[in-house]
Amino acid sequence: MKSISFIILKNLLLFTSLILFLSCSPNKIDKSKIIGSWYFVTYTNKSFSKSELYDFEKEFGNRPEGWITNFNYTFKEDNTYEYKIYDVLTNKGIYSINLDNGIILFDKIKSKKDTLKVEFLDDKFLQVKKSNNKTERISMYYKTDYKFPEIEVNN
Repeated sequence: MKSISFIILKNLLLFTSLILFLSCSPNKIDKSKIIGSWYFVTYTNKSFSKSELYDFEKEFGNRPEGWITNFNYTFKEDNTYEYKIYDVLTNKGIYSINLDNGIILFDKIKSKKDTLKVEFLDDKFLQVKKSNNKTERISMYYKTDYKFPEIEVNN
C-alpha cells in the first residue's frame, strides 16, 4: 500500500512542478510590452530581424506618417482592445495572452475569436502572423502615440 501511495504522491508532485514550470515559462509575452497603440506598417512574407526593423525605421526617419497607416490596434491594461481603420472602430473586445506567443482576441462586435501569433515584439515593433483562408501572412506594426490629422471632407 505504501508503494502505491508513494507513486501517486510522486506523480502529483511531478504534475504540480510541470504546471508551475509552464506558468513561469519565458515564452509568455510580457503584457506591459503589448499595451499601447500599434499602427500597421506592412505585410511581409517573412519575419524581419531586429536589425532589419531598426534599419527600416532609420530609412523613414522620425516622420511616422510617411510609413505607418491609419489602421491601429490599441491594447489596454484592463485586457480590452480596439481596432480602428481611419479612426472608425471595426473591432473591440477582450484579449488574452497564451503560452504559445499568441494574442487571443475575443471580438464583441463581430462575435468571433481570432489569434495573432507574435513573431517579434519589443518597445517599437510588433510582428504577428495570422492565418486567413489557408494563407498565412505576417503583419508589421509600429508602436506610437501619433495621431493622424482629421480627414477633410468637401461638401
